[in-house]
Amino acid sequence: MPEPIKNATPPFRSEILNYYSRDDILNEMMKFSVKREFVGALKNGSYFKRPSIVQYPSDIINMVKNNVTSFHCSVERWSNPMQLSTQTKNYDNIRSGFDLLIDIDSNLGIGSAQLCAELVCKLFHDYGIRNYGVKFSGSRGFHILIPYEAFPEEINYKKTREQYPRIPRIIAEFIRDKIRDKLMEALVKEHTAKKLFELMPADDVNPFHWVDIEKGWGERHLFRAPYSLNEKSWLASVPLKNPGDFEIEKVRMKNVKVKHEFMKPCDENEISDLLVDALDWNAKKEMKKPEKKKIVYIESSKKISEQFFPPCIKNILKGLGDGKKRSTFTLINFLRMMNWSWEEIENKITEWNRKNSPPLPTSFITGQLNWNNQQNKIFPASCGNDLFYKSIRICNPDDICKKIKNPIAYPFKKMGISKSYEKKAIRCRICGRIFKNEKSLKMHQARMHGDRVM
Repeated sequence: MPEPIKNATPPFRSEILNYYSRDDILNEMMKFSVKREFVGALKNGSYFKRPSIVQYPSDIINMVKNNVTSFHCSVERWSNPMQLSTQTKNYDNIRSGFDLLIDIDSNLGIGSAQLCAELVCKLFHDYGIRNYGVKFSGSRGFHILIPYEAFPEEINYKKTREQYPRIPRIIAEFIRDKIRDKLMEALVKEHTAKKLFELMPADDVNPFHWVDIEKGWGERHLFRAPYSLNEKSWLASVPLKNPGDFEIEKVRMKNVKVKHEFMKPCDENEISDLLVDALDWNAKKEMKKPEKKKIVYIESSKKISEQFFPPCIKNILKGLGDGKKRSTFTLINFLRMMNWSWEEIENKITEWNRKNSPPLPTSFITGQLNWNNQQNKIFPASCGNDLFYKSIRICNPDDICKKIKNPIAYPFKKMGISKSYEKKAIRCRICGRIFKNEKSLKMHQARMHGDRVM
């Protein structure tokens, strides 16, 4: 099994420039950049600028001369990437397609990610898919890519290009479901169950506690370009024949060789069988979902300040090393439930991300904000969901925490407002204040409003 990937000493700037100036590296990167956003990133992880494209090899070299250390490209393909705008959100109008990217990562190290990647490749072979690309991600995992050309032009009488990110999300979840048991068996065989649960405690036997296949990426999602360096490991994201072909020496900057294609020519409709099964699986899953009991909750008519936030949210706001992506979802939806304006939420999430070590890519934060802004209010995960709280060591319950099932209930308890999921809030029609029962409301009205109640 390959050794763990560790952070490395940064190379000299001249070494980075010499690497990206290689003709074979430039040719491969240029080939992959067509009709995509192609974005440079600085050593601290922040993007050079967006939207961004490269038209000539000199564009890449000039960015490196301006302190760019890595390159990231879009999963989506665009008729004109430079027309992308977060203001007009014109994505559907200029999206010409999207690739299926399976992004595998493991906190246990590259060896566990390799086990997962091999299962994904076997699944593709079982579905007759041969023309997929595999590459080392540059850190703790692998990227597996099926080109957009493998998709049918229409799915359920709707243009495929217009069904992003729904279609790749469904396929990613389907793949997770199909390989779940075999992945768990492989992880236990490699590490033993005892060691797995010691390394990362979990309440249930779910291999995706230890190895993840990303399934929630959204519009304008970027991933590390083929042959790009990684600013932590200083290893290159090199295409491979298959995951088993990975050797750490092959991805060191001085040893990189261009041998395998990441974007392979594929047959039309090559992914169709997998796609049909994934859509059928998703439809059956949706049908089996029990009808959700309508949850009625007390809402504050005013913004609730941080002093009333529960310990887990306060711990998140201090900045995190692990669990940052999960906590982005938690924070955005918690703040929405606390009646924060969208501008306040954006500012707070940006401020919080600067405290993270390291910060999440700006593209991820922007994507999550954009996606959540288009949804109805969503509850953050319940307190019993260890994946969002205990596993990342932010759950330090106090006496109030023991009386609630979701972090959004905490402020109301702390302010002396009884939270009820079963009954509607009793609100004073004059001042808007909320009360536990009719008796409390009448006492308040008699004391505070007097004749105005009549």
